[in-house]
Amino acid sequence: MDERVKRETVQTEKKQGSAKSATANEQAAEKKRFREAALAARDSLTTKQRRDYSEMIIKNLTTLSCYQDAAAILTYISFRSEVDTFHLLKRAFTDKKAVFAPKVMGKEMAFYRIFSVDDLSTGYRGILEPANGQSFSEWSADCMSQCTLICLPGAAFDRACHRIGYGGGFYDRYLEGLQQGGEHVNAEACLQADTDAAKQLRMKCMTVALAYSCQIFDEIPWETHDIRPEQIITETEIIG
Repeated sequence: MDERVKRETVQTEKKQGSAKSATANEQAAEKKRFREAALAARDSLTTKQRRDYSEMIIKNLTTLSCYQDAAAILTYISFRSEVDTFHLLKRAFTDKKAVFAPKVMGKEMAFYRIFSVDDLSTGYRGILEPANGQSFSEWSADCMSQCTLICLPGAAFDRACHRIGYGGGFYDRYLEGLQQGGEHVNAEACLQADTDAAKQLRMKCMTVALAYSCQIFDEIPWETHDIRPEQIITETEIIG
């Protein structure tokens, strides 16, 4: 290859790289726009609206077979204007479910069992977390045949169940790790894969997101690696 061809090849590769970078930046900017709009709408709800809507969302969730059949509930602990999961915790404890809450460690997250809200203390960014205890991986090793429900938070969603999180990627990494057999279910890849392992996990594991209706858009930007819950539960409907 002569020098002229080399230079042209390098220039072409640079242009392609710049185009990919521009596309990625545009996607990130678009996601940020939807995230900010959804969070602003969520924050604008009154305290009474958030309380009432949260109760309705948890009531909608607990009527579903994915909750009723689940032996274990993995749920985020609500913070600021998120759908209040303390309603869910109270119901799950009453229903004798094994309840697990997330704990952030660096860039990773793991779920640990709690038996009451007293097992939570201030952790990552002021969010309540379990201090320690039995991890979900330890519990599930002895309960392989049990059904599990994973409740996801998020900023914005659409009617195809795409999700925009808060930007940290904790749930993406955690669910991907579950798919690979560790504690850390890429729901999109695993739940749609046509393998025996995926089918088995699909029967045992259900992912739902809890959101107010003001967080739902007709369509949001998404990427193939983004997790997509199987259902979204709002105060007015169940999507998915």
